[in-house]
Amino acid sequence: MKTLLLLLLFCLGLGRALAAELLIATGEYAPWTGERLPGEGFVNRVVREAFAREGVQVRFEYMPWARALEALRNGNAQASSFWFDDPVKAKEFLYSAPLSEHREVLFHRKDVTVPSWQKLPELRALRFGATRGYTYTAEFRQLTKQGMLKVEEANDDKTNLLKMLAGRIELFPIDEFTGWQLLSSDAFPRGAHDLVTTESRPFSIQYGHLLMPRSARNEQLMARFNAGLAKLKADGTLERFRLDLYRGSGMSQ
Repeated sequence: MKTLLLLLLFCLGLGRALAAELLIATGEYAPWTGERLPGEGFVNRVVREAFAREGVQVRFEYMPWARALEALRNGNAQASSFWFDDPVKAKEFLYSAPLSEHREVLFHRKDVTVPSWQKLPELRALRFGATRGYTYTAEFRQLTKQGMLKVEEANDDKTNLLKMLAGRIELFPIDEFTGWQLLSSDAFPRGAHDLVTTESRPFSIQYGHLLMPRSARNEQLMARFNAGLAKLKADGTLERFRLDLYRGSGMSQ
C-alpha cells in the first residue's frame, strides 16, 4: 500500500508539473526558430504541437544560443529547442527523437578561390568563421583545437556572414537554408546574396533535437514529447508543417 501511495503521489505531482506551462529556452535561427516567424519557426511549431498533443503547454524564451544552454544547466528553463547531435551534450542532457534535418555547407564569396577538397585539413590555408555556442562536428572541433584550422568565433550568424562579405574570414559553415535566408533578408545590403556561393560538398548533415536535463521526471516528460511527435508523423501534420516551411521560403524541396 505504501508503494502504491508513493506511486500515486508521484503521478499526481508529474501531472501537475505537466499541466503547468513549460519554459523552453531557444534562439534565432530562421527559418527553423524565430520569435517573429510564423509559428515561431518550423522546429518550435513542431515542439509546441507535439507537446499539445500530450496536454502540455509551452512558452519559448529567446536568447543567444550559448545562454540558452546555460539556462538549461542552471534550471532557468525546463527544455531547449533546438540542438544538433553531440556526444558531449548527450552525457548531460536527454535528446528527443529528431525534429529536423539540416544540410550544412560552407558559404564563401564568389571571388575566393577554394581548392578542391575531400577532407577539412585541406582547407587549412583559409580562415573559418564559427558561431559561439553552436554544435559543430567532432572533426571540426578537434582540428580547431589542434590549430590545424584557423577559426574565428562571433556571437551570431549575421556577424559571421558580414565578416565573410568583408573578407575577414573566407569560409562559414551554416545550414544551407538558413544561410540563404539571412543573405536575402533586410539585414544585408541589396545584392549581397549575389556575391556569395557555397561548396557542393556538405560540411555536415545534422539532425535537430529538443534537449532536457537528465532526471527521472524529465525522462517521463521526454517520453510524452516523443509520443506527441510520433502522432504528428502518423497523421501527416509533420509533413504539412514541412511543406508550409518550403512554400513560405520560396525554396524548392
